[in-house]
Amino acid sequence: MNPIRTCTRIASLTLLSASIATTPLWAQNPRLAAAKKAADLIRADEIRRDVDYLASDANMGRRTPHPGAPSPGYDSAAAYIAKRLKDLGIKPMGDNGTYFQYYTVTRSTLDTTKASGAIGAEPLKWGDDFIVNNFLVGGVREATVLYVGNGTRLLKQGVDPYAGLDIKGKWLLVNAPTPGPGRGNAASGGAAPAGRGAVPAGIVGVDFTTITEVARHGGALGILLVPTPSWIGRWSRTATVGQDLNPSVGIAYAQFQVPRVLLSESVFRRLLAGTRLSADEVLAADSLRRYPASIDIGKRLKIDFAATVVEARPYNVVGFLEGSDPRLKDEWISLAAHLDGAVPAAGSVPGNNLPDQYNAADDNASGSAGNLAMVRALLAGPRPKRSILLVWDSGEEVGLWGTRTIAYGPWSEKLVLHVSNDMIGKSRPANSPRNGELSAPDTIYITGPKVLSSNTEANLQKALVEFPFIKADRVYEDVGSSFFYPRTDAGPYLERGIPIMQFFNGSDSDYHRPTDEPHKLDIAKIVAVSKLSYGALWLAADDPNRPRWDGIVPHTLWWVTPKK
Repeated sequence: MNPIRTCTRIASLTLLSASIATTPLWAQNPRLAAAKKAADLIRADEIRRDVDYLASDANMGRRTPHPGAPSPGYDSAAAYIAKRLKDLGIKPMGDNGTYFQYYTVTRSTLDTTKASGAIGAEPLKWGDDFIVNNFLVGGVREATVLYVGNGTRLLKQGVDPYAGLDIKGKWLLVNAPTPGPGRGNAASGGAAPAGRGAVPAGIVGVDFTTITEVARHGGALGILLVPTPSWIGRWSRTATVGQDLNPSVGIAYAQFQVPRVLLSESVFRRLLAGTRLSADEVLAADSLRRYPASIDIGKRLKIDFAATVVEARPYNVVGFLEGSDPRLKDEWISLAAHLDGAVPAAGSVPGNNLPDQYNAADDNASGSAGNLAMVRALLAGPRPKRSILLVWDSGEEVGLWGTRTIAYGPWSEKLVLHVSNDMIGKSRPANSPRNGELSAPDTIYITGPKVLSSNTEANLQKALVEFPFIKADRVYEDVGSSFFYPRTDAGPYLERGIPIMQFFNGSDSDYHRPTDEPHKLDIAKIVAVSKLSYGALWLAADDPNRPRWDGIVPHTLWWVTPKK
C-alpha cells in the first residue's frame, strides 16, 4: 500500500464531503433548484393587478351570497379567479365541469302558527306549553326522554350522568346552564364542585364536558330545558330563526345543531307525572346543588318544528393540480384562501349609498391574490409528487361555510395537509407603536406544524432556508390562542384530524372596516409570504414521507382523532 496515495485519497474524500456539506440543498437537488427558480414567477405586478380587482369598489367587499341576498360582487370576484385558472389550464373541480362548487345554506324561521308538540297523545301548544330556544331545520322530532341531571361530566372525578344511557336519537331533559351567575354545578348524584358561573372550574374536554358537547357529539335528538326561574324569565314568543349549512356539519362557528326546547312548568310536571322522578326535586336541584339520578322517564315527546324556509346556494372556487407520482398523487394537499369579505348586508347591494365602501383588501383579497401567484409558480416548477386541491372558499366571514363543506366532504378522505393564506398584506411599520396584532414587516405568523406535525415542521424549516424571503414568527403556535383554533379558516380541517400550516399577518385597526383598502397593502410582503408558502407547500407535496399529525391533540380539539 502506498501511504502517500492513500493519504491523498483520504484528503480528496474529505474535501468532497466538506464540499457536499457546504453546498446548498437546492444545488444538490435539481428538482428543488427548479422549484426555487419557479418562485420568481410570484411577481409584485401580477399580485397588484389581482388584488386591485378583487378589492375594487365594484366588487363591494365580496360578501358571500345569503338566503334572500345575492352578491354580484362575490360573483364577479369568483368569475375572475375562475378565468385565471382556466387561462392557466387548471383542472376544474366544481359542479358540472365548472370551477364552482355549490353548497346549500338554509334559513329556517319557526312558523308559530303551525309549530306544535305532544306528550304521547296529549297535545302541546307553542307559546303556552313550550317555546323553541334553538333549531336549524324544520320537521317533526319524536323520541323517548332521558333525564340527565345538569348534563355535566366531571372527567377526572369519574362523575358521568350519562352512564348506562344510550342518548343517540333521544331527548335529553336537563337542568341546563343559564346566563349569569348563581347556578349550581353538580352532576347527577353529586355535590357541586367549586366553579365559575354555570360550569365547573377547569378546561372543557379535559376536566369536564357539558350538555352542549355531549348532545352534539353523542347524537342526541334534542335538549329539553328544565323550567328553572332564570329560564322562565327569558320566555319569549318571538319566532326563532336558524341559519347554517344544510346539512350542518362541524363545530367552529357553526350554529349549534341540536334543537333546544324550553318547557313550561305545567308541561314539565305533566311530563314527569307517574314516573319515578320528582318534579319538585328536579326544580329544587339548582338551589340545593344536588341532582337526582339520571333516568329514562319512559315517555315519548314530539315537537313539530314547522318552519318557513329560504335557501341560498353559495359556492367555492375550486381547481386541481394532479401530482406527478403514480402512488402519492392520491394524497392531496389543499391550498386555500377565503375569497369573501366581512361586509354588512347593505354593503353588498349595488348603489348602497354607504359613505365608505367595504373592500376587504387584506382580509382576504391579499391571500386570494397570493394563492393565484402560487398557482403560476406551481405550474412553472417541477410538478410535486402529491396533488394540490386549490380552494378559494366562501362563507368564511359568516360561519366557515365553504371550509366546512370541503373539510367534512368526500375530498377530505384524501387530504393529508391543509395550507392556508389568510391576511398576508399588512405590516406594523418599523419602529412604530403596536397596531393590533400586526406582524413586523419582515415576519409572518405561522401556526400548525410546530405543534401538530414533525414532518411538516421539518419541511417548513427547509423552506425558511431555501426560500428565505421572510421570517417566521411562531408566537401564535400556541394551542391556547384563538388564532390556533377556532379563529381560523383552517379550523374545520383540524376538526377532521388534518394537520395545517397557516400564514397570516394578524389584525389591525382596519380589520373588518371600510378602511381595509387595497392602497394600504404591502405588496412586497404578499410576494414574500407567497414565496415562502409556495416553498413550504412544494416541499411537503414532494416529500416521499407523508405529512402526519404526530404531535399532541390540543385540549381545544379534545374530541379529534388525527388521521392515520
